[in-house]
Amino acid sequence: MTSKQSKKTQGKKGGFFKRLLTLLAVLCAVLAVVVLTTMEDGQHFAALRRWLMYGESTATQDIYAYAADPANLYSRLGDSLLVVSPNTAQLLRDDGAILYSLQLNLESPQLSVGTRQAAVCDVGGGTLYLLDQNGIQRTMKTERGLSYYAARLNSGDYLAVTEQKGGYKARVSVYSPAGAPVFHFDSYDNYISDAVVTEDCRSVVMVSLESYDGAFASKLLTYDLDSAERTGEHPIRDGLVMDLACHGDRVLALCDKRFSITTLAGEPLLDRAYGNLYLHDYALGGDSFCALLLGRYQAGNICTLTTYSLDGDELASMELTEEVLDLSAAGEYLAVLYGDSLAVYDRTLTERARLEGTDYAGQIQMGDDGTVLLISGTSAWRFLP
Repeated sequence: MTSKQSKKTQGKKGGFFKRLLTLLAVLCAVLAVVVLTTMEDGQHFAALRRWLMYGESTATQDIYAYAADPANLYSRLGDSLLVVSPNTAQLLRDDGAILYSLQLNLESPQLSVGTRQAAVCDVGGGTLYLLDQNGIQRTMKTERGLSYYAARLNSGDYLAVTEQKGGYKARVSVYSPAGAPVFHFDSYDNYISDAVVTEDCRSVVMVSLESYDGAFASKLLTYDLDSAERTGEHPIRDGLVMDLACHGDRVLALCDKRFSITTLAGEPLLDRAYGNLYLHDYALGGDSFCALLLGRYQAGNICTLTTYSLDGDELASMELTEEVLDLSAAGEYLAVLYGDSLAVYDRTLTERARLEGTDYAGQIQMGDDGTVLLISGTSAWRFLP
C-alpha cells in the first residue's frame, strides 16, 4: 500500500470514528431526554430545561423594578415583563433594563397577552393599543362616542374585539396578527360582553347576554371564522360570564354564580353552581385542568381548592386554612400564593415545590416553562422550582 493510499485510509477511518462518536452523543442525548421526560411525568426534564434557561434559582433576587401603582396590570411578554397602568406601559427586561416606556391615557385598562403581542384596551373608552417587543405596533379607535367592551388575544396573536356599534347592540371583530380583519359579527338583539378566538384560530366564541326560560342568562355562541356561520351555542342560565378561556375543543366560562365547561358545539360537560359558597379565586390557564377556590364565608381563610379536568371531572380537592393571595395555572402546574409562602402543585394537588418567605408578593404568574413570577408593588422576581 502506498503512502498516499495509507493516508486516505486513515482519513476515512478518522471520519468514520468522528461520525460514530457524533451519533453516539446524539443517541445519549435523546435517551437522556426520554428518561427525564418519563420520570415523574417529566418533572426532571422540566427542571433541567429551567436550569439551562435561567441557571441557578434566584428566588429572592429582584429582577424587575417599577413604580408602585395600585392600578398596575402585569403579564409576561416573551422573556420580559409588561407593566401597564392607566398612564404608562413599560416593558422590562430581567436584567433591569427598560425596553420602552409609553405614555397612555386610559380610564380602565384591560391587558391581554398572546405570544408576541399584547392588547391594552380602555374598557368603556375608545382606544386600544397593540404592543410588541418594540413598542406600539398599532392603535385602534372606535366610532366617535362609542366604546370598547373587551379585547382578547389568543396564543396565535389573533385579536377578538368586542365594542359598541352604531345602530346595533354590539359588534365582534377578529383580526389576524398582522392586523387584517378576518371576521365581524353585528348583534341586533343582544349585547355581546366578551369574545375569544380558539387556539387553532378557526373559531371565535362570544358571550351574549339574554334571557333563557324567563331568567337572565349568558349564551356562549361559536362562529366559524371562514364561513361566518354559527357552529355551536350553549345557554348558561342564571350566570353572568366574568372570564372566558378556550383549550382545544373546550370552552371554560367562569360566572358570578357558577362555573361551566362545554364543547365548542355547545355540549355541556360541567355546570358547577356555587350554591351557598363564595368564589374566592380561580385559575383557567392549565393545559389539561382548571382550578376553583370556594369558601363558606365571603371573608376568611377556610376554603376548598378543587381541580377539574377539561372533560368536567373532578381531579382533586383540598381544604385550606391558610390565607390565599393568588392562584395561577400554566402547563401542568398550579401555583398558590399563601400569606408567607408559595406552593406549586400538579393537577392532582400533589405538592411539587415550595418557597418559604415571599416578602411582599401579592400576585403570581405561573409560566409554561415551570417557573413562577412573584409580583409585589414595586418589584417582581422569578422562582425556579
